Amino acid sequence: MLAVLFAATFVTVTAEMLPSGLLPVLSRDLAVSSGAVGALVSGWAITVAVVGIPLVRMTMKIPATVLLAATLAVLAVANLVTAFAPDFAVALAGRVLAAAAHGLFWARVVAYVAAAVEPAKLGRALAIVLSGPTVAGLAGLPAATFVAGHTGWRAVFAGLSVLFLLTGLVLWLVLARRPAPQAAPQPAGTRDHSARRVLRVAIAGSLVLVGHFAVFTYVAALVTGLGGFTTADVPVLLLVFGVAGGLGTLVSGTATDRFPTAAVAAAAALVVFGLALLALGGDRPVLFTAGVAVWGLAIGAFPPILQARVLRVSTPAFRPLAGGIVITVLNLGIAAGAAVGGIILSHGQTTLTVVAMAAAAAGTLALAVHGRRAE
Repeated sequence: MLAVLFAATFVTVTAEMLPSGLLPVLSRDLAVSSGAVGALVSGWAITVAVVGIPLVRMTMKIPATVLLAATLAVLAVANLVTAFAPDFAVALAGRVLAAAAHGLFWARVVAYVAAAVEPAKLGRALAIVLSGPTVAGLAGLPAATFVAGHTGWRAVFAGLSVLFLLTGLVLWLVLARRPAPQAAPQPAGTRDHSARRVLRVAIAGSLVLVGHFAVFTYVAALVTGLGGFTTADVPVLLLVFGVAGGLGTLVSGTATDRFPTAAVAAAAALVVFGLALLALGGDRPVLFTAGVAVWGLAIGAFPPILQARVLRVSTPAFRPLAGGIVITVLNLGIAAGAAVGGIILSHGQTTLTVVAMAAAAAGTLALAVHGRRAE
């Protein structure tokens, strides 16, 4: 079960990130500016943030087994729309449809995992499923970009449609053979008594993510500017970040299962420490590289631990909505972090890193305080 869910998260995130690796060719073939093509990425995040929770509420009564397979089928159709788009408007429509299905899939998949595994093993199960995005960044996006260079971007989007159909079919066959997780009574809106706890943890986590994305969006500029490296060194530093992130994801499950309350604040604190090393690493390549590694390790661990924490403070009935809240927070973090980072970057790269560190520190403090109250 966990293997097929991993495959599904891998494919969905590869599709999410794909325009980032194809920006120049998409701009040329669709006859729009690079900034307009960027809407294929930002529009995805905005769509997930806006429609994620309403879609979860509308589909609460649909069994997760059916819904998860159905969202992958919708993603297959949406990617075909983009693959055969005659112009930018149709391509964007395909991306918006895909983003809506993606948000619903991610909201329900974490809730499904929480219902299907023993509570003591929740962190490790989520770590396996949520390693899909890490592998997508390390292998899925580079591979898709490479294939696009030989077959064209339309063939890659069409190929992803086939992968979505196959993954959805396998997921349906595998999950249908498993006993359905015992359904919990449906909550009456946000009156569920765990809603406030979920929101507090999610909002605190969003501050950490804003700090992360404020820096990560402009990481290439920081590597060559603040870090003092050359442009040729950027892929190497990104590889260090990615490998460290993969390690962080691997250890996140054990960490949150052994320390279900403290792990989320500890992972957030490690994000702050990594950003601090970056700020101190100006003209000190070894220190800057250490900062990249620590930061990558921390941000690889933080999202799975955050989602496990949200699910643990939620009642079983509220978990589908809790999953929607977390996905909304993640995408708002992407959008807000990129926007804030762009504004602050004009005041200097060190200033950007320090402000990002402050945002992440505020989130860390809030998570720590919430954890102490929960004990």
